[in-house]
Amino acid sequence: MLIRPMAQMTSEQITAALNAGIISNAQAKAMLAQLTPDAQNEATIGNEENLRFIRGFSDVFIAIGIGILMLGLASLSFLFGSGIYLIAIALFAAVMAEYFGRKKRAHLPTLITALAFLFYTLKGTSHFLSGSPVLAAAIVLIAMSLFYWRVRLPFCIALITVSALYLGLAVLKHIAPDFVRHQFGWVMALGGLITLIGGIYYDSKDLHRSTRFSDNAFWLHLTAAPLLIHGSVLELVKTQTTQVLGLVPVIDVSQGDAVLMLVIVAIVTVIGLVLNRRALIVSSLFYALIAVGYLLTKSGVSLTMALTLTLILIGAAIVLLGIGWHPVRNAIIKAVPKSRFIPIPYDSNFK
Repeated sequence: MLIRPMAQMTSEQITAALNAGIISNAQAKAMLAQLTPDAQNEATIGNEENLRFIRGFSDVFIAIGIGILMLGLASLSFLFGSGIYLIAIALFAAVMAEYFGRKKRAHLPTLITALAFLFYTLKGTSHFLSGSPVLAAAIVLIAMSLFYWRVRLPFCIALITVSALYLGLAVLKHIAPDFVRHQFGWVMALGGLITLIGGIYYDSKDLHRSTRFSDNAFWLHLTAAPLLIHGSVLELVKTQTTQVLGLVPVIDVSQGDAVLMLVIVAIVTVIGLVLNRRALIVSSLFYALIAVGYLLTKSGVSLTMALTLTLILIGAAIVLLGIGWHPVRNAIIKAVPKSRFIPIPYDSNFK
């Protein structure tokens, strides 16, 4: 078995070894002082949002199998669409979560079962309580809370939040149905804002991104971003769908709307930098592609060339931002008021 030389370990690996009691504090300090430039560079690229829910390809393999199985069961639900059948699938997903989540601690397979549990619980309760959507939503929230109590994995926090937002939407639709119908985008954006605040709260409890609070925050940010962005665009940008060659549906916007979409993307990017969360930015890429592509076509560029240039420009921007993330972020947070809710600048020597 090959052992990586200690001088080539990253600061994160050294910190993990220190926390595990493998090395002493004095040894950790000495090893951090001996980090090579390459090791330091390796440590500064993207380690704040480690995907700790993937342990290896075995988890990916099992998750694929669970996903295919659930798709098959979903197909059967169209044939046997009774509420009892839907609840039975939800219970089956819960049993699998007990094994993969509680016993094996396999995060990714449990994530797939958790999504299935949420979906089928929602469908089943909605079938039985079609006349009482608020009660059905409340039962779903209770079910997801019990699910978290059993498996206690970080992504469950996001699913509980989704369930709570669904309950809030059901209550709001019951109280003011016309408001929800006409202002649905703002309602969605408000749900995203509430979820974002939850993510910021968890981040504030773990500024160095080294505990489960950071994982909780990651999933909340990942949930908040599409709600915020899609809700805002839905209200601020009036999109239409046209058919290219009579086959492919493409979103069509005006020139002013395209510029507004880029402004929204820019705002989200700055927020992502301040919060040190790339997940917020990823959710805005779809609209960035649409806006840039539209503006290029309106400037007289052919459709093929516009698509090519759009991919090159957006791809290059992502790569450059990824490489220069920390310097850019440090420059931005110097210009904003200091707050305990804003993660501190990255420190490669943190221990």
